[in-house]
Amino acid sequence: MDRSTAILAALALYLVGMVMLGIRAGRRTHDSNEFFLGGRTLGPWVTSLAANTSSSSAWSLVGVSGFAYLHGWSAVWLLPGCLGGFLINWLVVAPRLRAQTGKAITVTEFLAGEERSAGRTAVTWFASLLTLASLLTYVAAQMQAAGAAFVHAFGWSLASGVVLGAGLVVAYTLTGGYLAACFTDSAQGAMMALVAVVVPFAAVQSAGGLDAVFGALESAPPAAGSDWFGGRTGLAAAGFALGLCGIGLGYPGQPHAVNKYMGMSPTASMTVARTVGIGWAVVLYVGMLLLGWAGRVLLDLPAGTHEEVLYSTTESLFPPFVAGLVIAAVLAAIMSTVDSQLLVCASTVSHDLGIGRGDARQLLRNARWTVLVIGVGATWAGISVPKNVFDNVLFAWAALGSAFGPLLLVRLLVGRVGAWWSLAAMVVGGCGAIAGSYLTVWSRGFADRTLSWVAAMAVALVGAWAYRRRSSLLMRPR
Repeated sequence: MDRSTAILAALALYLVGMVMLGIRAGRRTHDSNEFFLGGRTLGPWVTSLAANTSSSSAWSLVGVSGFAYLHGWSAVWLLPGCLGGFLINWLVVAPRLRAQTGKAITVTEFLAGEERSAGRTAVTWFASLLTLASLLTYVAAQMQAAGAAFVHAFGWSLASGVVLGAGLVVAYTLTGGYLAACFTDSAQGAMMALVAVVVPFAAVQSAGGLDAVFGALESAPPAAGSDWFGGRTGLAAAGFALGLCGIGLGYPGQPHAVNKYMGMSPTASMTVARTVGIGWAVVLYVGMLLLGWAGRVLLDLPAGTHEEVLYSTTESLFPPFVAGLVIAAVLAAIMSTVDSQLLVCASTVSHDLGIGRGDARQLLRNARWTVLVIGVGATWAGISVPKNVFDNVLFAWAALGSAFGPLLLVRLLVGRVGAWWSLAAMVVGGCGAIAGSYLTVWSRGFADRTLSWVAAMAVALVGAWAYRRRSSLLMRPR
């Protein structure tokens, strides 16, 4: 069996399995509520893997390993950033959001507050438009990663790979909606974890063990890997570290991930889900960092191709069929994020904005049409926008994380925030993150991922205080 045939066989085996799961989920999806939230029936294992994989896209495999290959020791700041985000979500957000969601179908609906309250419409529209714009960028980056996987495997053009990858994800998401996304995400999460163990282990062993890998890092120039701050000093070093750690602050603000907690069954064990979720995150991110560092010993990639370290390492150490499974794992990471993002976009258009209302069957048709339209738009963007998975994902991640994360945490931990203060927090966080992505404050990544988040948190806390004060005044006897 030649290389292309072996890779194709592995991909076909994986994709047939995903389609079968999508068909099974489609038989259990009868209306728009089940299409968007699965009837709140998810168990702990499915919730855990689905939530984690939704927030761990191709960026977590090709992006993190490539960043570690390029930056050496300084990539270690990704670890507290990413694991810190999972800890916030599983220890703080998940149990409270499941308990406090009520009848809300979307995160936007939950944050907007009571129906018919002043300012609620403005909150809904701003949150919806920011969600659509950010997720379109995010999905486009995932489509690029899918295209790159097919380019590496078969030598296709990037456009052909993007179109095929997009078509596969849109097809099974259209079939089964939320349940299809969750069932397939669980299988995809298991595959990602397997790759994060097997490939880094083989790479480290082939490089001569951990001592050899770490020795190679130490022998590099400071700016090229031996220094924990990439040769930066003073405020620039602090900004660099805080910028990477700030990635973790964005986790509570990703609607395509936290809505999995909303769909979790009220009787499902949060302890089991939390244990699986945090353990999975440790395996994935430690593994990808080790792979990138070992790749510096094993490979000599041309400039600008650092995000191919996963493919190149696998190709050099494993037979073609295993290489096909690794490419399938990258597609799994892509699909597990994109399907959830497409569903969030669909729920934003048809549920939050109320476009195309009707009976239950009409709403379900509208939701599927929205998934299709967003998928086509993201495919076009994936072919057109600059091709850097790491940066494109973090741009959208920062905008969503700063707009929704601080407000959601305050809403869950402190209490209600008035609609106008909620809007102010979203504007400060979301627009601040977008502006910060074009500005360098201390170091790139600090303004958009950390500073904007802190500013939005301050606004949300003031809003919660104002809401409490207003409520206490209204309750005083006159």
